[in-house]
Amino acid sequence: MEGEELRMTEPYNPFEPAQVDDHFKVLAGLRQADPITEVMPGVFYLARRDDIVAVSKDPATFVQGGFEPLAEDLRSLDERELGETDPPFHTIVRRNLATFFSSKKMAEFEPLVRGACDALVESLAGSTKVDLIATFAAPLPALVIGRMSGVPEEDLRLVRAYSDDYIFAKVHAGTGEADAASARCVLFDGHLRQVIRNRRESGQRPDDLLTTLIECRDDAGTPISDERILTHLSKDVLIGGIETTTHFIGNLLFQILSQEGLYERLRQDRSLVPTAVEESLRHLAPVQVVFRKAVADATVGGRPIPAGSVVVLGLASGSRDAAVCPHGEEFDVTRDTASRRHLAFNFGIHLCVGAPLARLEGVVALNALLDRFPRLTLAPDYLYERVEFFMMRGPTRVDVVIPA
Repeated sequence: MEGEELRMTEPYNPFEPAQVDDHFKVLAGLRQADPITEVMPGVFYLARRDDIVAVSKDPATFVQGGFEPLAEDLRSLDERELGETDPPFHTIVRRNLATFFSSKKMAEFEPLVRGACDALVESLAGSTKVDLIATFAAPLPALVIGRMSGVPEEDLRLVRAYSDDYIFAKVHAGTGEADAASARCVLFDGHLRQVIRNRRESGQRPDDLLTTLIECRDDAGTPISDERILTHLSKDVLIGGIETTTHFIGNLLFQILSQEGLYERLRQDRSLVPTAVEESLRHLAPVQVVFRKAVADATVGGRPIPAGSVVVLGLASGSRDAAVCPHGEEFDVTRDTASRRHLAFNFGIHLCVGAPLARLEGVVALNALLDRFPRLTLAPDYLYERVEFFMMRGPTRVDVVIPA
């Protein structure tokens, strides 16, 4: 039986990049045979959507586990990202950011997104073979979130490199190259501290994310610290907004171009574009897992979870759960509302505040390519290679041919 065969193999390790590279058959087996599995002592992987949702709805029992849950975290609260803190500490910042990223507010920023997409697409004109990550999916979110952030215009060219350095330092920790990348991040953080001080002291409050963070007040009416503003601006807004959106758009383009005739079909029927965006998020979630820690003994899906356990929420697995999305292993742009029940943006009080912007960028980016190029095809020798960071899924390249 499939379940018995699964238990006889080497345990699944969601922290091991080599296992994450091609884990969808393993995840399908877990959903069927062992949906809450202890992948290592005290670490439980949740594969089914309902169990993930249940944990997400109980933040009092299952607190944030951070992004490195197996390591001791010596950072102060001000140094932790929004997705690493719990209520009530994270609530005031989340509330302000959610207002900024509301669907209504994003409509005001659509011209900015459209202008960035059109400029990047136009720069591809005349090319015959390009990498759509390097030329489109990577620079786009850096341009968009960079301008929304409030970072000075002259610094925007540094934002993408800062994000790349931060991820590289995490993936290759302990190497000389990682140390150099980390040092560059420290220098840019120092520059951002000065940007924050200058804005606070100037009294000017333009409509951007830096103003949104400066205006955050705790329950006593005290402004949050500059160090906390730095954390949210640099890690949540810049790096978070750049990395996940790059992977999402890369996945979206890969999936569309992998199905013969689908690009042309979308070009003829633009009503399918929003569904294609949601289906891509469901089928190849940019963020594969997030983490919680049980602060008390609990039971999930009939399985005891002892206090102190690390709980791995398998967002990528839950989004393919046949219980909510039949034939979930297939990429299908004609699905009904099942596509939107994905977990790509997490769930509950930690649902990604930037989701409306990501959706906007995906729809506008795809439409910009469809408008400009009647045909795009994957390069004949193209092979999808995943980025190295175990939590993320996105292609390192998307090489395409642009017919003359």
